[in-house]
Amino acid sequence: MISTERFCLNRKAAPGIKLDKTLDLISSLGVKNIELRNDLYGAPDNSSIMDNMSNADVKAGLQKNNVSIETINAIGNMDKRSMVDENIKSLTEMLEMTKDLGLKNFVFCPVRSTDDTRSAEEKKSEAIANVKEYSKVLKKYNVNGLIEPLGFTDSSLRTPWEGQAVIDGAGVDNFKLVADSFHYYLANVTDQQFKEKVNIDYIGLVHLSSVFANKKRDDLDDQDRYMLGEDDVMQSAEHAQKIEASGYKGIYAFEPFSDDLKEWNEAKVKNELENSIKLVRDAENTLV
Repeated sequence: MISTERFCLNRKAAPGIKLDKTLDLISSLGVKNIELRNDLYGAPDNSSIMDNMSNADVKAGLQKNNVSIETINAIGNMDKRSMVDENIKSLTEMLEMTKDLGLKNFVFCPVRSTDDTRSAEEKKSEAIANVKEYSKVLKKYNVNGLIEPLGFTDSSLRTPWEGQAVIDGAGVDNFKLVADSFHYYLANVTDQQFKEKVNIDYIGLVHLSSVFANKKRDDLDDQDRYMLGEDDVMQSAEHAQKIEASGYKGIYAFEPFSDDLKEWNEAKVKNELENSIKLVRDAENTLV
C-alpha cells in the first residue's frame, strides 16, 4: 500500500484556502508534501507563491506541520529558445524567494500554441539547449528540474518519451519528468507504449486528477479536472497503481484544475483528499 507520506497536494486542489491553512489541513491527514504555484490566482505572478507570507512564517508553518515543498509549478514555454533569458530570470527570482525552505523540484512546461511553426527537430533542439541552461541555475540552489509533457494537441512536447529524449540530449543529471494522468490520457499513452517506451527511472513525480465529463478526448481542458472519483473516465487511480507496479517509489500529487474548486472550503478539500487517497489505495486490488 502506498504510504500517506508519499502523497502530495497541489495548491490547485485548494485555491480558495490560504497557504498556512492548507499546511494545517494536509498535515492533519498525515500528508507531508505540497506543491506551490505561481499561477494560483490567474496569470503567473511569482509574488503570489507564498500568499504574501514572509519567508520566516512559511518556514515556521512547514516545520510545525512537518511538510516539505515538493515543487513550485511552473516555468512555462520552457522549450522556446527566444524566452530562455526571461525564463531564467523568473526561475532565479522564485529560487531566491524559497532558498531557505527546502524546495526539492521545479516544474517546467512546454509551449502551447497553434501558431508554433517550428519543426519537431527545432522544438527538440531548443528544449535541449534551454534545459542545459536551466540545469546550471538549479544546481546553484540544489534543486532538481521536472519537465511536464502536456498532452494537448497544441503542445510542443506531448509524450514522456519526447521528454526523455530532451533530458538525454541535454546530458543533465538533475532533470526528470512529471507523469500526469490527465496528459497521458490526452496524448493517448497506451499501456503497451508505457511498458515499451517509458523508463520508470525518468519519472520524478506523478500528477493525478479525474475527469467526469462526457467529452471527446481532444475536447477536454483543464476545467474538466477534479479530485479523484469512482467515475473517472481516465482511471487515474489505476494509472497510479500501474506506475507503482513498474517500480516507481516517489510522490503522488493530486492536481485538479477546475475553477469550481475555488468554492471549496477546508472541510470539502479535506474530504476530497481523504477520498482520493483511498481510491488510489483501493485500486491496488483491481490490477490483474
